Amino acid sequence: MFSEIYDEVIYYTSRSVKKNTFRIIQNKTINVRYKFLPIIHWDDKGGYFLSSFFSMLTSCYVIFKSSKKDIIFFNYTVLWAFPAINILTKILNRKIILMFHGELEYLYKPFPLNSVSKKALEKLKSEKFTPPKGMYFCVLGESIKRNIATYVSTKVNKKIISFEHSLINTEQIKLNKVNDGIIRIGCIGELRKEKGILENILKISNLLKLKQNIKLLCIGRVYYDKNILNQEGIEIVSDSDTRSLTRTEMDNAISKLDYILFVNPEDSYKLRASGALYDAIDNEKPILSLKNDYFNEIFTQNKDIGHLFENEKELVKFINNIDYSNLNVDYKMIKQNLITKSRLKFKKELEKIDFI
Repeated sequence: MFSEIYDEVIYYTSRSVKKNTFRIIQNKTINVRYKFLPIIHWDDKGGYFLSSFFSMLTSCYVIFKSSKKDIIFFNYTVLWAFPAINILTKILNRKIILMFHGELEYLYKPFPLNSVSKKALEKLKSEKFTPPKGMYFCVLGESIKRNIATYVSTKVNKKIISFEHSLINTEQIKLNKVNDGIIRIGCIGELRKEKGILENILKISNLLKLKQNIKLLCIGRVYYDKNILNQEGIEIVSDSDTRSLTRTEMDNAISKLDYILFVNPEDSYKLRASGALYDAIDNEKPILSLKNDYFNEIFTQNKDIGHLFENEKELVKFINNIDYSNLNVDYKMIKQNLITKSRLKFKKELEKIDFI
């Protein structure tokens, strides 16, 4: 997307990320140069501290290596680095965009957060904080941009831009459906307490108990006792309660599904986008979801990608009367439109702030 907007792109990354990225984009981006940054892997709290501190140092390094004419885009914002980035942006007069993802949920959810990161988020809410002239904040969607006004200061809100979540278009989709008369419906992504979806999955499973031709699955890392799911007849990928799945494992499991299910609480996507939604679209699987601000926005533009429901009972009623033979969706056109709209929207936002 950047390579189609700018004449030259320098991508600071690790060697492993470059390898994985290049496997996807191949030779489509000839105007991208790679510069490598060292990374630290962590498995415990001490390692997390070192990783965050090191990320702050590399963020500062990138800023120092830039010039006043460069546009610096942090596709992941390290909250630990925010105070340093703020100071350097002001002193060196740089043009910087900070991308926000799930960390914005800490603005309204009572999750535990380390003090350094908490202070960084507090700045976004404080009317005393004035962002530097060249600093902007980016979120992944118009619904998020609308909602965030409630949680940040007026000064910060004026510096927020948005574009829709990027989509990687897999041209050859795996299709491994099992023709045994069973309809497989899966939740994809991590299953953890913070998401608040286990209760809804169990509720739906209980309402579907009498349907012998419906099977529910959870595809992704499971941070619960697997017996809780097994007792309800919900399947998980082997050992996914002890480890994260590889991309290949995820794709193989998704390829066997008939539908992908989203039963997050209504406020789940208030300030964050859903990569899993785009995984569903890319894998050409129809979506069944409870309504929320983010999904409502995406479905308004792409009605054919699935169905939205007010509550679990409505959703279960639909599942009980599924007629899979009626599905006929032009996913190729939907994916291309999403990619094009995302790029054009981002370009328009960059022009608005004079970053092009």
